[in-house]
Amino acid sequence: MSQLTIFDFVEDEQTADTNILNRIQSAFPGWEAIGYMKDCEWGKSDDYAAIIRCDNVYKWVRVELYHDGRSRAGYTRRTDFEPYWFDRYEKKGKHWVWRSLDDRNRVFEIARQNMMGGKENE
Repeated sequence: MSQLTIFDFVEDEQTADTNILNRIQSAFPGWEAIGYMKDCEWGKSDDYAAIIRCDNVYKWVRVELYHDGRSRAGYTRRTDFEPYWFDRYEKKGKHWVWRSLDDRNRVFEIARQNMMGGKENE
C-alpha cells in the first residue's frame, strides 16, 4: 500500500475565488494571496489557511474573513511549511484552491525543499 501525497489529489475544476484572494491580501499589505483553504466556519466569520507571496518569499498564514467584509490576519506566519501540512487537510476533506497551477507547483516545490532542510525560502 502506498502513501497518498498532495500530488494524488486533483482539483476538480476548482479555481480560486478572486474576492477571497483579495480579502486575504487585504490582511497582509504588500503580499499576494496565491492559494487558500477554508478551515472553520464560526457564524460571523470563516477561518482560512493561505499561502501568500512577496518577491520570492512564501508564507503559510492564517486569516479570518468576517461576513461583514472585514479581514483579520491571524498569528500564524510560517515559511517552514512542508508537504504533509497540506496532506493533513486533504485527508480531512478540506481542499486547497490555487490561483494557478504554476503557483501550486512552486509552493509544493518550496514545501519539498523545506522538508529536506532547505533554506531557499528564508
